[in-house]
Amino acid sequence: MTYKNPQKFDLKIRLYNQEKSFGKGVYELMKKAQSFGSLSGAYKDMKMSNSKAWKILKRAEEDLDMPLVERISGGKDGGGSKLTQEGEELLEKYEKFIQEMNEYAKIRFKEIFEDE
Repeated sequence: MTYKNPQKFDLKIRLYNQEKSFGKGVYELMKKAQSFGSLSGAYKDMKMSNSKAWKILKRAEEDLDMPLVERISGGKDGGGSKLTQEGEELLEKYEKFIQEMNEYAKIRFKEIFEDE
């Protein structure tokens, strides 16, 4: 049997203080909430339940000790959700961190697994 080096890799990066609370799922939920202007639109688009969406957000907010999403009460224009300033900053930093880690990982992956 001939050994062949792996051709691809995937990084799983989560941010947390005590519990692994902020990763790809919460990130995607927040990005979609930002785009849709509502958490409802985000979790429906992700085919996620309302309770799960709020549960994972609440867990991340508690662990990171910062508000991520702000509820906007209804009214004549309807309600919605928007990211807090802390939430927006966290998304920006997470995106930058993921991008830099992926770039570094690609270099190291090539150095370690490239056929000689």
